[in-house]
Amino acid sequence: MTVVEELRPLIDDPAPGVVREATLALLPSAVLLPEEWLTERLAARRPWHVRVAAQRLAEAGGRVVRLPVDAEHGC
Repeated sequence: MTVVEELRPLIDDPAPGVVREATLALLPSAVLLPEEWLTERLAARRPWHVRVAAQRLAEAGGRVVRLPVDAEHGC
């Protein structure tokens, strides 16, 4: 199992701090993350911190993505 495979599940953690640290660790390898996996994490039903992490990772991997508007956060 690679480090990327080990860290991927942490992006779905309920704690924003865990997701933030996992995102930082995955940024150098973002190009290796499957686009479908990232897209699933951008869905409006996902927690805000997971969606932001997915956007950062997608962009770091050279993908152009947009977060859906979130009325709760005013964005």
